[in-house]
Amino acid sequence: MKSDAIVGVDVGGTNIAAALVRGRRISRRIAADTFAQGGFERSLRQIKSAIAPLHRDARSIGIGVAGIIDSHRGVVRYSPNLRGWSDVPLAKILRAEFDRPVRILNDTNAICLGEWKFGVARGHDNVFLFSIGTGVGGAAICEGKLLFGANGFAGEFGHTVIDHQGPKCVCGLRGHVERYAGAKFIVARARSKMARQKSVLAEYEVLTPEIIARAARRGDRVAREVFAETGYYIGTGVSNLLALFDPEIVVIAGGIARAGSILFTPIRKAARSMVMGAEHRRFKIVPASLGDDAGILGAALFSKLAVSEPEL
Repeated sequence: MKSDAIVGVDVGGTNIAAALVRGRRISRRIAADTFAQGGFERSLRQIKSAIAPLHRDARSIGIGVAGIIDSHRGVVRYSPNLRGWSDVPLAKILRAEFDRPVRILNDTNAICLGEWKFGVARGHDNVFLFSIGTGVGGAAICEGKLLFGANGFAGEFGHTVIDHQGPKCVCGLRGHVERYAGAKFIVARARSKMARQKSVLAEYEVLTPEIIARAARRGDRVAREVFAETGYYIGTGVSNLLALFDPEIVVIAGGIARAGSILFTPIRKAARSMVMGAEHRRFKIVPASLGDDAGILGAALFSKLAVSEPEL
């Protein structure tokens, strides 16, 4: 096949987004429900249905999936978003279905690749990105290469410890960044404060970090306290990344990254105050720039970079 197009796919717990990608140009977008709780066969059918209208015009397929991914073997070892997915040889299954080379990687790795090559981290060789949503994921570019680690688990920023006596994380361990910065924990912190202080947030039956951010920008005391604390916790974690990886740029992705200065000011302040030699380091902490396109672009790029490897 002479086409230079690649199918890029971002598989989330709620939605699947797929598109044809040429360089950084995205076309023919497909969206589908994941039906993640419907079990393995149902969610696999949804992934296939998103790829099917696109694959004939593409030379390969790249897919980002949340969880523990063995990119070398093309296996989803475990995905917290997809019920019943354990040791699934996804690349092999989809290659048999579509007769195209298939590469898979962790979804945050895909976002990181997208922002590195086409977004806010373009031109930097040492990058750390973390995405904040329901959970907190991380990925790193070190000396111009995506970091996988010995077991493919590198970059799990959300499960780094900032307080060993802190509250229990959803993974069962204590004091992880995710336990302070994950969306439901931001909301829980707001509700706890609302029980003691008046807040416009009481007007909302359903709270989200985005609603809290809007209230904070308008001066609501509870909302501002929530974001000051959230930024402090994230900044604490970022200081550890700065010490370990010495990145030129730290990118924050996910809906919370649109909160602006109410989040980034405390992050930057905490990170600089806690990292050794801050006055001698040159780094910046910035929001992601590509939004939902980053995962599609990164997955496609990974497939393109890996297409010369032996087929799975």
